[in-house]
Amino acid sequence: MKLLLAGGELRVEGRQNAMDGIRGHELHGARQVGQWPADELVDLWGRACSGIVKHGFVIEYRDLEPPKTGIFDGLRIVIDPDVAFEMQCFLLLHLFGHSVQWVAPSLEHKLADLQHTEDRDRFMHVLQAYELEAAGFAMQLMHQVGVVTLDQWFSDFVGTDWRYVERYYQTETLPDWKSCIVSDCPLVTPAPIPELRHHRVDVRFAF
Repeated sequence: MKLLLAGGELRVEGRQNAMDGIRGHELHGARQVGQWPADELVDLWGRACSGIVKHGFVIEYRDLEPPKTGIFDGLRIVIDPDVAFEMQCFLLLHLFGHSVQWVAPSLEHKLADLQHTEDRDRFMHVLQAYELEAAGFAMQLMHQVGVVTLDQWFSDFVGTDWRYVERYYQTETLPDWKSCIVSDCPLVTPAPIPELRHHRVDVRFAF
């Protein structure tokens, strides 16, 4: 099944299953990642889709091979519809940020270290900077489309996602998503979205 909305690919089962086990009545105090009700994110989804299309990317739903939850290729962002809706919202923003990095001429020089750094510690430093930069573009998009009440939600999701990725590289196995959840993270700083020149790149995915 394929739903074409308008300008990469990805899927991770561990995250989805962990979030599915969290119920609203289990909340205590501030909500954590994975606990936001879908109706509070519907407006974000619609606005983000509109903003991403206006930036020239196509958005698709497509069945993806596990553990991919979504992919991007410089022209389009693809999300697996079986992923929980809250995760879909994060992936949409997350993959938009990475798509910007791969098609913005002014950022091309930064990709060399990501692809060719062999020292493990250096690579993890470069990877974290890469993830945070993408998050900054995503936060900028949120604000551009008028979503200004979900900064903490997105920042906590970014922190949780980094912990998940970091543990994967440390252990070479997919960690339990729930064990990676963090809250009250420093807010991601919005970063101006540079000029984009859309072109196809090697498919990259989130897990």
